[in-house]
Amino acid sequence: MPRLLLEDRFTTHKKIHFLLYIGTPFIYIFVQLSLMLNELSIIGYLIWIFSVLGYGFIFMLAFLKRGFIKIESALYRGSFFYGKLIFKKKIELSKTPKVSILSFNKVQNLAWFSAAKPNLSNSSNVFEINILNTKHTERKPILNLLKRENAEKAIEFLTSNFELQNETYSPDFT
Repeated sequence: MPRLLLEDRFTTHKKIHFLLYIGTPFIYIFVQLSLMLNELSIIGYLIWIFSVLGYGFIFMLAFLKRGFIKIESALYRGSFFYGKLIFKKKIELSKTPKVSILSFNKVQNLAWFSAAKPNLSNSSNVFEINILNTKHTERKPILNLLKRENAEKAIEFLTSNFELQNETYSPDFT
């Protein structure tokens, strides 16, 4: 089962939001119930365990990596946690024999709460891996990556494990 792990699924900013804002209720319940652990009923212990498992799940989601995996002869986009496949989505390759990298400049506005109301944003190049039909008139993005080296590794993985050809995107509408 060949696999290729590429980049983190979320940026550091999104990880902080995940762990703090979404995880805070689980931490609060865990701490409050831990203070009175000797006095808990069965339902209290179940809620305590649920809060630990809930925060563990949020932690796992925050630190997922994304990449590709080949299962039998099918291509899947996968989310991995410490090398273990957690989620997968099949990518249909039957009508798309070509693959290409497109580069885009994207801007992400960061959410900060302040009295000064800063408009903090982060701009970066994003390398989008696309599968294309033979005339390049239909393209389907399958993964966005922040580093060109990772995009090139992905193209190498796709062309060596599947019957895909790497081509420069040039649509032919004739």
